[in-house]
Amino acid sequence: MTHDHPSGQIGCQECGMRCCRSCALEIDTKTYCRWCATSLAASA
Repeated sequence: MTHDHPSGQIGCQECGMRCCRSCALEIDTKTYCRWCATSLAASA
């Protein structure tokens, strides 16, 4: 899957960035990009 394929992209609940499925992480019921999920985990 490529990053420019629109049907394969998901939006981050924290920053709104569109990311591919491999960079999207689901935590509880929300989806985050890899970068926001990493910073949320570090602050917990």
